[in-house]
Amino acid sequence: MGNRPADRVAERKVNAASPADLLAVGLARDAEASELILPECRKLLAKYGSIHRLADLTATDLRSTAGLEGFEIDRTMALLELGRRIAVADRGEPTDLSDVRRVVAHLRDLQKEKVEHFVVLLLDSQLNLIRRHTVHIGTIDASLVGSKEIFREAIIAGAACIIVAHNHPSGDPLPSPEDISVTEDLMAAGEILDLVVHDHIIVGNPDFYSFKRKKLVSLV
Repeated sequence: MGNRPADRVAERKVNAASPADLLAVGLARDAEASELILPECRKLLAKYGSIHRLADLTATDLRSTAGLEGFEIDRTMALLELGRRIAVADRGEPTDLSDVRRVVAHLRDLQKEKVEHFVVLLLDSQLNLIRRHTVHIGTIDASLVGSKEIFREAIIAGAACIIVAHNHPSGDPLPSPEDISVTEDLMAAGEILDLVVHDHIIVGNPDFYSFKRKKLVSLV
């Protein structure tokens, strides 16, 4: 595997690349320059705090980080604006998931499933749903619920935070030791990637369990 961001993006494909590598490739004039500006791109990510806020990049950022000028800045700003418009296109009215009962209502379809479904809800900074992604179908354990897939989907979607959820076909929503372990692993990964795990919901029938509400773990 090459050492330049351009090489890594080409070999891993864009949907598996790191935010820093994607930013370096997006701002660089050529493959060689992508390596040279990588440290500055990391500083930009740190400055803006989370990937979804990169939509607020300014012309000054582009000039100081990548040395872009004139039309190059206009082109990059145009692409950023396209990204913003694509992100909100065809969503209709936002689905507000700031209240746990709204989350449970959104997940009500899981009550009828005969096997466990593990899903992630990708949310913006206002806790509106961006989209829902099914991560795994079958018995839940830490080795099967891959945090890499969960957070890759969140990064691609530009999510500010996530809610993870799964159902218990037995109807009893109380968490198992495996459920607790998965939640702790996801929280640790979220802290590294600066993506908040807002809650973990277990859907039973008819009740549910919220890790945040029960304060079983210290979700924010």
